[in-house]
Amino acid sequence: MHAQAEVTGDWWTPGFNARVRIEPCGDAVCGRIMWLWDEVPKGVADKSPLVGRLVIDRMQAAEAGFWRGGRLYNPEDGRDYKGSLHLQSPQRLVVDGCVLFICQTQVWRRADPGKCPPVAAP
Repeated sequence: MHAQAEVTGDWWTPGFNARVRIEPCGDAVCGRIMWLWDEVPKGVADKSPLVGRLVIDRMQAAEAGFWRGGRLYNPEDGRDYKGSLHLQSPQRLVVDGCVLFICQTQVWRRADPGKCPPVAAP
């Protein structure tokens, strides 16, 4: 249970495009999109509603700061990937997703409860 608490909470994806809430789901953690910058972002293959969509499914704690064995959903191509999470610091989460030998890594930032994303200066 302690390992779940380290990663639970709200996280911003790169560019503050989405806010994902990671919560316990049984003995694992799962994450859902809670907010999107654009309701239907450009280049997204999945045209179904994305807010509320499960994007992290059943990641199991593997060792301190690491979760593996679950699936990551990518709305950009509508596919599921084998994935892992690595809590690099209390404020930074490294999210890795792989299919065959092709992997992609993103760094997510912890969101402050109740705060909107920063607004870029014009």
